[in-house]
Amino acid sequence: MATQFPTVSSVLFGAIGKILWWLVTQLTRLLWRLLVLAVCHPRTTAALAIMSTLVLYVGWVAIVTVAGVLLVSASTWRAAHEASYERVIGRWVRTWWRRWWAYRRQWITVFTRCQLGVQDGDDVHLPKLREVYTTRYWDRLIIKPAVGQELRDFEDATERLRTAFGALRATVREISPDVYRLDFMRCDPLREIVPATSIPASVEAVDFRRIPIGVDEFGDPYTVSLLGGTLCASGSIGAGKAGVEWNILRYLAPATAAGLVRNVGIDPKIKELRPGRPTIFAEGDYATGPDDTVALLERLVADMKRDAERDGDERDFYPRPGRPLTVLYVDEGAPLTRYWPRQIRSRIDDLLGLLLTQGRAVGYTVVFLIQEPTKDTFTLRDLFTRRLAMRLPTESHTDAALIEDAVKYGATCHQISESTPGVLFSLEDGARSVVRARLGYVRNEDIRELTDYIESARNVIPLDSRRTGHGADEMAA
Repeated sequence: MATQFPTVSSVLFGAIGKILWWLVTQLTRLLWRLLVLAVCHPRTTAALAIMSTLVLYVGWVAIVTVAGVLLVSASTWRAAHEASYERVIGRWVRTWWRRWWAYRRQWITVFTRCQLGVQDGDDVHLPKLREVYTTRYWDRLIIKPAVGQELRDFEDATERLRTAFGALRATVREISPDVYRLDFMRCDPLREIVPATSIPASVEAVDFRRIPIGVDEFGDPYTVSLLGGTLCASGSIGAGKAGVEWNILRYLAPATAAGLVRNVGIDPKIKELRPGRPTIFAEGDYATGPDDTVALLERLVADMKRDAERDGDERDFYPRPGRPLTVLYVDEGAPLTRYWPRQIRSRIDDLLGLLLTQGRAVGYTVVFLIQEPTKDTFTLRDLFTRRLAMRLPTESHTDAALIEDAVKYGATCHQISESTPGVLFSLEDGARSVVRARLGYVRNEDIRELTDYIESARNVIPLDSRRTGHGADEMAA
C-alpha cells in the first residue's frame, strides 16, 4: 500500500481551522470578560457608553473642549470654596477613582498574597468588596468575608494589607457577622492641632455622658462620660495629659456655674490646676501636699457616705440642684501612689479605693492622670473603668495603661511622636479594636476664658438655683 502524504492544501486547511477556533475562543472569553466587567461596574460601563456615543455623534474635538472647560471650572471652584466642592464633587470623584484604581484593580493579587483566601479544592475564594467610601484622609471598605473566614484572620493580616495598599494606618472591625469594615489612612488628620473644647451655650446643652475632649482620627468628636465610671489617663512628661482635665472643665463650665458640678482638685505639682482657684475649685476643694490631700479625701468620702444615705433607694444618679456631680481631678498621681511617705500613701489608697468602688451610684467620679501606669506604681489601676493612653516609653507601659495585648490590637503609644502632644489611644467598650484621637489644645487664654465665663455666669444665676448639697443646709439655716 502506498504511503498517504497530506497535501499542502489539507495542511493549510487544518491550520486555518485551528487559528479560527483559537480566535473564536479568545473572542468569546473577551466578550464574557467585558460582560462581567459591565455587570460588576455598571457606573463605569454607563459612563464609557455615554462617552463613546457622544464622540460618535458630536466629535472628539467638542468633547475635549467641554472636558477642558469642566476641568478649569472645577479647579476654580475648589480654589474658591473647597468645602462645597468637596461636598458636591470631590468626594464622589475621589471615591470612584480609589475604588477602581487602588482596590478593584489589584484586589485578587493583594488578598491572595496576604493569605486571605479560602482554599476549596482547586478554587480559591476571596472576600468580596461591597462598597468604598472615602474622605480627605481615609478610605473605608465594606467587605463580605468568604465562608470560613473570621475577624481574627483580618486582624492578623492588617499590617500586610496596610503595606500592600500603601496606607499609613489600617484598622478592621466587625459591622455584622458577615460584614467587616476595613479602614486605610492615606493622610494623618491628627497632625493638625485640635482647638480646645468649646464652652456650651447653656446648661441644657451639657451632656454628662458624652463630653467632647478632642477629635478621633475619623474627624468625629472624641467623647468621654463622667457618669457610670471613672477615668484614668496615662502618658509621659509632655504627652498632653492636662488636656483631659481642662477640656472636661471647659465643657462643664455652664453646669459648674449653675452648681450642678462640684470640682475638686489634687495638684501635687502646684502648677497645672492652680489657675482654677478659687473660681473652679472652691476653698477647701483644692490640695497640693500629703497632709491636705488626705484631709480632702477624708471629707470627700464622708460627703459620699452622707449623700448615699440621703438618696435612699435611688440607684441611678444624674446631677440636679442640691445634688451636684462631684468630680475629683488628680493632676499627677505618682506622688500619691509611689513617692510620698508610705503611711500617707497607704491612707490615700484606702480613701481613693472607696471613692472608686462606691462613688458611681452617688455621683462621685475621679479623673486621674499618671505618668507611669504599671502595677508597681499604680496599684488602683484596675478600679478605673475607662482608660486613655498617650505617648509612653515602651510597649509594656501601653499594655499596663490599657489592657493586656493592647499593642497587638493597634495601640502603639510607644510610637507617638513628641511633636504631636495630645494624641491618644483608647479601647472601645466591649471591643478589641482601638480608638485613636487627639485632645483639644488648651492654651492659657482658654483657661482665662473659662474662669471669666464662670465668674460672669455666677453673677447672673440666682444663688438658690446653684447651691450644692454641701453647705446648702447651713446657708438655709
